[in-house]
Amino acid sequence: MFKWLSFLFIFSVLNWSCTKSHNSVTRGFYFWQSNLSSNTLNSGRLDSLNIESLYIKFFDVTIDEASQQPIPVADISFEQPVPANISIIPVVFITNNTLENLDTIQCKYLAQKIAKRIQYIIDTNNLALPTEIQIDCDWTTTTRQNYFILLQTIKQYPTFNKVQISSTIRLHQIKYYKTTGVPPVDKGLLMFYNMGNIEDDKSVNSIYDENIAAQYVDNINAYPLALDAAIACYSWGLLYDNHQLLRIFYPLYQDEISDSLFSKVENNTYKANGNFYFEGQFFVSGNILKIETMTPELSLRAAEQLAGNLHNEKINVILFHLDEIILKKYSNEDLEAIYNCFE
Repeated sequence: MFKWLSFLFIFSVLNWSCTKSHNSVTRGFYFWQSNLSSNTLNSGRLDSLNIESLYIKFFDVTIDEASQQPIPVADISFEQPVPANISIIPVVFITNNTLENLDTIQCKYLAQKIAKRIQYIIDTNNLALPTEIQIDCDWTTTTRQNYFILLQTIKQYPTFNKVQISSTIRLHQIKYYKTTGVPPVDKGLLMFYNMGNIEDDKSVNSIYDENIAAQYVDNINAYPLALDAAIACYSWGLLYDNHQLLRIFYPLYQDEISDSLFSKVENNTYKANGNFYFEGQFFVSGNILKIETMTPELSLRAAEQLAGNLHNEKINVILFHLDEIILKKYSNEDLEAIYNCFE
């Protein structure tokens, strides 16, 4: 009898390790590359995981060095059509410094430019009108007003006035929303990653740190905007010179680090043994390369931590992001477990 009770207890713990708090969950992936090909799309995996949406980065918006004006760059190329049963959600990434020196008229002009560019990509590739458009920007208190004007103007664009507009939200913008402001959008997307200090070469993992996240999650329910959830599944390399971040290598995994070029300093930190080129970058002897990696176990832990603090009846759960490498690192069972946390 004791053995059976013990078994039932263990089964119960495993079954409820993720809080089931949502009535309706839509599964999605981010796609953050410039070419959507058949290899990357891998519709067989998407079907087996019941993926319903792809949040596809249509283009970036940054400052042109020559004109010093904000311009869209790096348009998505659809080399392979997305399966008809999967919705496409356009995403536009805007660097924060793009918004720093604009006046109100320039913000509205930029917003119209962005909306027209989205419309152009939709029309050129014979895509359906999306149900949602997402703008990704890590705005600050100094760029808040410009960013919010831009969002309002995109919402007013004639073609998109009935399309939901969403904005990515970082944890610090959740906790300090009275200072950072709440964007004038239909809903937010909580990026539950990139929460540490990437500039600090001594940080454990700036992608996801459970202890850092714990300082913010209690504030989520007080945020006055409905939130979807995004969980990280990637790995990158960070190059430091004299403790200063020089470059991000994405993607990069520890098994790609050559013992002949680097010496391991700590579990995820390597020192350049000499002067050489690696991944198109010239390394100087003594440079530090830190590999920060999300594993299936770590992504699941992040999902468990977040799921218990989001209580929407309907929620989109998006994994960052869809590519061949990540699909090799994460099995269907790994990905199912992450999505299941929210279902």
